Amino acid sequence: MKVLITGSTAQQSSLKTALRFTTFAALMYKSLTDSGASVDFMEPSSKMSKEELSSYDAVLVGIAPPTSLSANKIYPAFAIANKARELGNLIVFIDAPEPYKLQASIKSCYLNVSDLKKDFYSRRNNYDELLTDSEFSADVYSFIKYLYTQQWPTTIFSSLPWSDEQALASAIPNIDGSKLFGVNLDYQILKESPAIESLNGEQTFWTCDAPKTKWATSIEKTLRHPMTPVRHSRWEHRDEITNRMSESVGTLISTYRSSEPWWTPFLAESLALSKPVVTDWRFSSQLGAHWSHLASTVEEMSALERAELADSQKSVYLDATSASSQTKIAEAIQTVALEISLSKK
Repeated sequence: MKVLITGSTAQQSSLKTALRFTTFAALMYKSLTDSGASVDFMEPSSKMSKEELSSYDAVLVGIAPPTSLSANKIYPAFAIANKARELGNLIVFIDAPEPYKLQASIKSCYLNVSDLKKDFYSRRNNYDELLTDSEFSADVYSFIKYLYTQQWPTTIFSSLPWSDEQALASAIPNIDGSKLFGVNLDYQILKESPAIESLNGEQTFWTCDAPKTKWATSIEKTLRHPMTPVRHSRWEHRDEITNRMSESVGTLISTYRSSEPWWTPFLAESLALSKPVVTDWRFSSQLGAHWSHLASTVEEMSALERAELADSQKSVYLDATSASSQTKIAEAIQTVALEISLSKK
């Protein structure tokens, strides 16, 4: 099986970015490679032809809001996606929270409320080509039109054991629920990352994946200890992140608008360091008592008690994710293969 993974952002398409911190695309790359697939994980290129794309059994393209500041590779990614859509081997994947922003941005571009050709986006990859190459521009805008007006192809999203597929489908109405696959590959982090316990010294702060969310700011008011971002800058290396997390009380995993949970690698990485995780218990309590604690309760525990809680959380979390995680991507690719087979009859 031959697979291409690329995308609209650095997180979705760059091995260099994956060296700094764990990305969903990199986890998919490793999972598929470990299963025996031949996988190309690369930044999107405007030079990639239909003939080249037809050599892949599946083309996985990460999508992001076209107007997002992080979507600096959106033009070549959407051009590739449009070609793969026409070939029938396209799978799109979503790895960022708040999918309603994706839908709103696509709508804005389709209705020409947002102009992707304005100078504001001039630093993006292939911006000049969008202005001068009519075929390239047509592919980009055809894919935007497709996303807004037609039913989506097979779609993968980064999920948690308590993720709600219906919430994603509600945010993006054109998603086909029968071709939607929630994928969690955290077993790679939990089984392959050595635990680093830091029980010595006083732990006087929490780390949080998204400290500016409404959930995080409300939780912060209940804490004795301050909260700091897991990542202090986009350029931090994973060693700096790991050191910070290993010295913390634990990790707060945010929910977003309408209390929507979303996957982040920092949940599993916290558990791998024997640091407990606290999120919205209304969702995580599905995994049992170890996932029902309030942050204020965890603060009152000793360092040893917190480490024991994290290890218990890790065991339950692995049980909830490992059984299906390694097969979900294969199921998505098989769905595409079946569609290609049927279209040839």
